Amino acid sequence: MDRASLLRDSIGWDVTNWSRCLSFWEEHSRFRGNSRFRDDGGFRGKNGGADAATPSVLEIGFGGTHGGLSLWLATKGFQVVCSGLQEPSPAARRLHAEYGVGDAVTYERIDVLNLPYTAAFDVVAFKSLLPGMTTGGDSWPVPQRKAVANMYRALKPGGELWFAENAAGTRIHGFFRTHFGWGRKGCSYLSAEDAVGLLSAFGTVDYTTLGILGGFGRSERQRRALGTVDRALCERVTPRNWRYIIAGVARGDIQGETGWHAEHERPGKEPPKVGTPDVAARPAP
Repeated sequence: MDRASLLRDSIGWDVTNWSRCLSFWEEHSRFRGNSRFRDDGGFRGKNGGADAATPSVLEIGFGGTHGGLSLWLATKGFQVVCSGLQEPSPAARRLHAEYGVGDAVTYERIDVLNLPYTAAFDVVAFKSLLPGMTTGGDSWPVPQRKAVANMYRALKPGGELWFAENAAGTRIHGFFRTHFGWGRKGCSYLSAEDAVGLLSAFGTVDYTTLGILGGFGRSERQRRALGTVDRALCERVTPRNWRYIIAGVARGDIQGETGWHAEHERPGKEPPKVGTPDVAARPAP
């Protein structure tokens, strides 16, 4: 197995854009696992496994389609709990075994709105989770606030929340989602400001926004080409709020960092707050 295969199997869709979320997490996190990849790009398998000091991670999945993040996290050397509303599919378990990380992953059926953990994990991670919470009848932001509060409670002191989420993007994104995507089922897509505003319990949020055209590809080959254009051109010449992905690392209070610090935003332009957040938001350039 190589890195390209790992990213494809971990992300699955618009890999070019969404895989950059994983790189952002690594760049901005305090935690490091014992990676099972060699410097030459090869794979160590079980010999690169975890020890007693290995950071623990809870993947919060959506429905029964989770498991991709758990694969990536386990290959990075973390001890992972792969969870979701449904049991992970047999295919996900087989995939973990094929990569030789089955020993690093355990499986649980967990509803994030009734999360049974307190101060149990170094990291909680999720991808494409929050918008779908409005399909069950509750309106934004009631279930999203509860989910984030539960994830915060599940973290050990000094723990981090790693998130990769669908952002609102442009009106064109909204049109296609409403007519052809999950928007038809009631998903509520968040602006970057709303997403950060949900993280009021955390002291600091480092985040970035990614991707404009990549999500419109009809095949992964098209999405790969469009994602390359996104990174090389579109993201350089368009507003930040046009992008359809937001990813970040949220952590507890850090001494000396309070209030809003958005050095890359326009002067005087503070993100509106959802609830009563007191968080230092630091968008990447």
